[in-house]
Amino acid sequence: MRLVLALSALLASSLALPATGWAHADAGRAESAPPRLARLDVPRQLRVVSYYPADAGWTRMWEPWRPARLAADLGRLRSLNANTVRVVVSPAAFGYPEPEPRHVGRLGEFVSLAAAQGLHVQLTLFDWWGDYRDVAGSKRWAAALLGAYIGDPRIAFVELRNELDPRDAAALAWARELVPWTRALLRGRTPVTLSVAARDPLGDLRALRAGLPGASRPDFFDAHYFTGGGEAASDLFRRLRDVVAPTPLWIGELGYPTSTTLSGYAGVPLTPSAQEAAQAHYLRLCFAASRRLGLAAPGIWILDDFAPGALPASDVSSREPEYTFGIFRSDGSPKRAAATVRRLFGGQHELGFNGGFESAVLAADGRPLPAAWSAVDLTGLELARDAAVARTGSASARLSAAAGAAGAGTLEIAPVPGVAAAGRRAEAVAWIRGRLGAGQVRLAVEWFDGAGRRVGRDSTLVTQLPATGWRRYTVAARRPGVASFARVSVGATAFTGVVWVDDVGFAWR
Repeated sequence: MRLVLALSALLASSLALPATGWAHADAGRAESAPPRLARLDVPRQLRVVSYYPADAGWTRMWEPWRPARLAADLGRLRSLNANTVRVVVSPAAFGYPEPEPRHVGRLGEFVSLAAAQGLHVQLTLFDWWGDYRDVAGSKRWAAALLGAYIGDPRIAFVELRNELDPRDAAALAWARELVPWTRALLRGRTPVTLSVAARDPLGDLRALRAGLPGASRPDFFDAHYFTGGGEAASDLFRRLRDVVAPTPLWIGELGYPTSTTLSGYAGVPLTPSAQEAAQAHYLRLCFAASRRLGLAAPGIWILDDFAPGALPASDVSSREPEYTFGIFRSDGSPKRAAATVRRLFGGQHELGFNGGFESAVLAADGRPLPAAWSAVDLTGLELARDAAVARTGSASARLSAAAGAAGAGTLEIAPVPGVAAAGRRAEAVAWIRGRLGAGQVRLAVEWFDGAGRRVGRDSTLVTQLPATGWRRYTVAARRPGVASFARVSVGATAFTGVVWVDDVGFAWR
């Protein structure tokens, strides 16, 4: 789960369609509440959303106990086409090394509530705990919680420890003992995993694999990802997958905060509507990366935003972004991402990136802007979504010099299918109309490596716009060998005119 935010703002993903079997449109089954669940093929079939009540995060979930509230929330979670809910158990909340019977009972009731909604449970143990030298106590505690679920298909898998620190020798020694012991306790019927945090997932996963040889390795490895705008996902997920091969990899947590204090995308306003659109774009990029690499659908952090005061005192409770990762707001109303996740978990392939500027968000001053697009380094240049001018649909993007002065700046986005494809040619297209005046306007494809450094640029100069109507411009290019992803941009320098842009596209030929 989230312990530290690491938001940068550069990097990209892709889309291809290896058969993983992880997406199915079956949310309607939530109403029929099947009494028994078929065992999942883990991690291949996972569609997971992490859960705490919006007003009771972490240890506060269990006291007071509100089964009616939990059941209603699980119904919303199921409506996302999820098939598994992640629940986290802390020794501090349940009692250690002997969990209190009432908490053991509440966990059992939660598992039953989830099953009634057609949901399996990802059971995460030993949260907010670090007494790794107490192996005997660890086994007593885990056995008391897991004993009732041996062979129970309602438990999709057990995450033995959330975000284990593989540089902690005691933690590694504990994992070497507990992983095979837990697998034996569950008679090999329920998979066991460990996760690493999002700060340095590649380094941590490499260290974890090296520290868990042979039979002490989990059934699959779990890495968390929260960085930037998701453009880096494909490059990083590939590296993570290759580090642990042939053991499977699952991205068990990813998320984007709809924060008003920071953004994963430079040039996207810090307004709720703009950041909610950015969150949906981030998820499309990350899911496309997983699909392209043959990985299971990534796990979502988290169902709801947290209400003020919902988090116990901790290293995260004072950080505004930590309250805003939800797919729903704290009042239960859906963000844009709810529909996006429902489609992605339902098997749809989300290639779009608002290239027709049909979707709008609001700037801090209330102006309508194109959703998900970044406005970078605007100086004397005004950007707006113009609902009065469109080639197709209902709107376009307008770039105009402010008050007659020469302006400069860039409108850009990482398209969902923009991960660099070896041996193929990229083509960006945009339709443009207007008055050029002085200066230059260019349509460009910019190339970036996995660290977000620009490693190439191909562009075409916009010239000879017709007096009426639209003109089509294209950029065709092959990626530099070190490029990981592309961005499409329309940029102006020393510009005194006004242009409208519509129907921007990106494809591989």
